[in-house]
Amino acid sequence: MSCEHRKSQYLDLFIKVTRTITSCLDINEVFDLITLKLAGIIEVDAVTLRLRDSSKKKLELKSAFGLSEAYLNRGAIDAEEPVFKALEGAPILIEQAAEDARIVYKEATRQEGIHTILVIPIKIRGEVEGVLRLLTKQPRVFESEEIEFVSAIAEQCGIVIENARFVQQQETQLNYFAMIHELGKHINATRDLSDVLEMIVKRLPEIMTLKAATIRFFEQKGRLELKAAYGLSEEYLARGSLDREAATYYLKEGEPIIILDAKTDVHTIYHEQAKAEGIATILAVPIYCRDEVMGILRLLTSEVRYFTEADINFAMAIAEHCGMAIQRTM
Repeated sequence: MSCEHRKSQYLDLFIKVTRTITSCLDINEVFDLITLKLAGIIEVDAVTLRLRDSSKKKLELKSAFGLSEAYLNRGAIDAEEPVFKALEGAPILIEQAAEDARIVYKEATRQEGIHTILVIPIKIRGEVEGVLRLLTKQPRVFESEEIEFVSAIAEQCGIVIENARFVQQQETQLNYFAMIHELGKHINATRDLSDVLEMIVKRLPEIMTLKAATIRFFEQKGRLELKAAYGLSEEYLARGSLDREAATYYLKEGEPIIILDAKTDVHTIYHEQAKAEGIATILAVPIYCRDEVMGILRLLTSEVRYFTEADINFAMAIAEHCGMAIQRTM
C-alpha cells in the first residue's frame, strides 16, 4: 500500500469516526466501528478496546474484532505490565507476545497465534480511561505514523466516552427528578403508608438499576422491623435482625453508609447470606421524621458498584419523602 493511499484511508476513518460521534449516541456502535475499521486500515489481525470500570481498578472489554471467545475470556489483563504502563499514558509495543515475560496468559496467546501487540492508551482530559490493543499473528513493526494515527483514534474514543457520560448523567438526573415528583404526588394523594413504601422499593431498582430495595423502621425498643422489600428472597429477608450490625449504629447517627462488598464488609454480619443471595454493594441511608431517625432505606446491587454523589443525594431525597409519608400518617 502506498504512503499516500494509507494517509487517505487514515483521513477517511478519522472523518467517519468523528461524524459517527456527532450523530450517534450509541457508544457501542462507535466502538465497534473503531475496532473493525482499524483492523483493516492498519492491517492487523485483531483489535480490542477496553475501558476502566467505575472502580478505576479493572478493565472491561467494550469491543473486539478478530479474536476467539476463548482468548477474550482468558482472564483479566489488568496486571500485565504493558497494559499497566499504557495506563500510565504511553504506547507500548510487545514483539513476541507468547514468549514475553510481561504477558500473563502466554499459553492462551500462543494458542491464538498472537505474535505482536501494540497497546495504546485512551485518555479523557489527560486521564487514561482505557486501552486500545492491536494484535498481529505475524511479526510486525509499527511505523511512527501508524502509532500516531491509532493514538489520534484513541483520543476520539475519549470524546465518545465523555459525550456518552454527559448524556447518561443528564438522563439519570431527569429520571431522578421524575421519580421525586411522582413520589411527592403519590404521597399527597394517599394516607396509606404501606402503599407509598411499596411504590418506593419497587420503583428504585428500576430507576437506579439495582437488584433490590428495602425499608425498615425502628419500632419498640429501637429494633428494626421490615416494612417493605422488593427483589429479595424470603430466606434472605428472614436471615436475622440488623440491630447488631455496625452499619445500623452509624445510620442511627444520621449518616448514609456504603457497604462496598456485603460478603466481607465489617459493617455487616450476614456475609454468607449475602453471598448466597448474590448481593454485592449496599447503599443505606437514614429515614428522618421530625429530625429523628425513624428508619433505614437500603439499596442493593448484584455487582460491586461505586455510587456517585448524585446517587447518594437521590437516595437521601427519597428517604426524606419517606419521612414525609410517615409524618402524614401520625
